Amino acid sequence: MSDADIRDRVVNNILLLYLIREANLKGHVEDTLKLQKLVFLAQKKFLAKSLKVFSYNFFRWDKGPFSADINNDLTSLTARGLVKNRWPIQLTKEGLELLDNCEEVTEENYAFLSVIDEVISDFAKYTPEEIKEHVYEMKIFVPRLRDVMTIAEIPRGTLILFKPSDKRSKSKFVIDNGWCATLEVALDQEAIESLRQSYDDAIEGNVHEFQAL
Repeated sequence: MSDADIRDRVVNNILLLYLIREANLKGHVEDTLKLQKLVFLAQKKFLAKSLKVFSYNFFRWDKGPFSADINNDLTSLTARGLVKNRWPIQLTKEGLELLDNCEEVTEENYAFLSVIDEVISDFAKYTPEEIKEHVYEMKIFVPRLRDVMTIAEIPRGTLILFKPSDKRSKSKFVIDNGWCATLEVALDQEAIESLRQSYDDAIEGNVHEFQAL
C-alpha cells in the first residue's frame, strides 16, 4: 500500500468516526444503508467543489449508491473497538476518545467538516428509507454513460461517484505525516479475535450485518 493510499484510508476512517458521532447527536445512524447515503451525499458535495476529503468509489447497487470500502472500513473500526457492534451504529468510548485526541486535526480541517455538518443537519433525522428515496431522485452525471440521469435510472453496477485524485483537486483534507502515522497505528490494530467472537453474538439479532446496499 502506497503512502497516498494509507493517507486516504486514515482520512476516510477519521471522517467516518466524525460523521457517525455528529449524526447521532442530531438523529440516528440506524444502519449501513443510511451511513452509505450520508457519506455519498457529503462526497458528492466535495467533488462538486473539486475537494478531496472522503475518497470512495460508489457504484449503483440494489438500494442506490454503494461503496464496498465503507463497509470494509466499518468492519475494521468495529474490530478495533471504536464502533459498537450493534444497531444503531454508534462510537464506543474508545472511538469518542480517539476523535477527541484528534482535535488538532479536526480543527485544522474545520472548513471541510462544516460541509459534513450541513449534510448531517439536512439528513440525520431521515429514516433509512427516506434518505434512500431522496438519493434515488437525485440527478447525477454518469461518466461511463456520458449522460445526466436520476440515480434510480442508472444501471446496476455502474460507477456513479469516484474517488477524487490529488492532481485534480483544488484542496484536500490536511493531515501531516506525524498524525497520519499515529492514526494508522490506532486504526490498524484490528482485534480479529474480538471480531470473530462478536459473530457468535449474532444469534442475539442485534449486531451489524454489513450488506451491499
